[in-house]
Amino acid sequence: MDIELLRTFLEVRNTRHFGKAAENLYLTQAAVSARIKQLETIIGAPLFTRFRNNLQLTVTGERLINHAETILIAWERARLDVSIKKRQKHIFSLGSSGSLWDLVLPKTIVHFHESMPDTPLRTETHEPDVLVRHVMERSLDLALIYEPAKMSDLVSIPLAPIKLIMVSHLREQNAYDIMQKDFVGVDWGQHIQVQLSQQFPDAASPMLQCSQAKIAREFMIKFGGSAYLPPELIARDLGKTLFKVEDAPIFERPIYACHHRDNLYLHKIEACIEQLRIQHSS
Repeated sequence: MDIELLRTFLEVRNTRHFGKAAENLYLTQAAVSARIKQLETIIGAPLFTRFRNNLQLTVTGERLINHAETILIAWERARLDVSIKKRQKHIFSLGSSGSLWDLVLPKTIVHFHESMPDTPLRTETHEPDVLVRHVMERSLDLALIYEPAKMSDLVSIPLAPIKLIMVSHLREQNAYDIMQKDFVGVDWGQHIQVQLSQQFPDAASPMLQCSQAKIAREFMIKFGGSAYLPPELIARDLGKTLFKVEDAPIFERPIYACHHRDNLYLHKIEACIEQLRIQHSS
């Protein structure tokens, strides 16, 4: 099957519009429609349906998404692996969720390249369940996740937890008042969400919910608000544009380094995990 059929399917799914998908893929709208029809013929069922001028996925289309994404990732990795120089035989792939990206990966990438300069590195950001699936499928060497993977073929190694403190754009704020009006929610995983619900059972809905701490920080500096953020991310802001809410509880978010126990490059994985441990203990 032509891999471009799946690529076109995912683009139509993302844009929900044949014309926009055609623009993004530098194709004509007729070519996009033809590709979707060809893929539907191969699958044996419709992938999209129109409802009140709104393009929607069918049940078959929904089921195809994960398979299409997995095939495209595997194909891209295979393409890179065979095209790279002979002395660079393996592309090490490292993934995390969005909220961990700015906090963990930049320094890790620098140290990894310094210690293994001849090893190409690829990074990915996905939801935790997608990261675990990619590790299981061995299209990802190492993933940083909030909850240990429950699959027997996967190893989850605990790292030093992330400390989270509540900060506000205003001085001397009360934590319980904050949770009633201008809280900015960051997706730190179910573990933190449960603790927030227990500590603040009457909290109002967040005025912003986002997956990355950096987005929350920038939003608060521009529009105000409060959020649970790691001190190292806001070190230059504390006492200036952001202020610690003294009566708010402090939370810790566990992190796990997850890899397949039969990965062929365990020595590189172990080196990366060791660097992560050093990085988070310093």
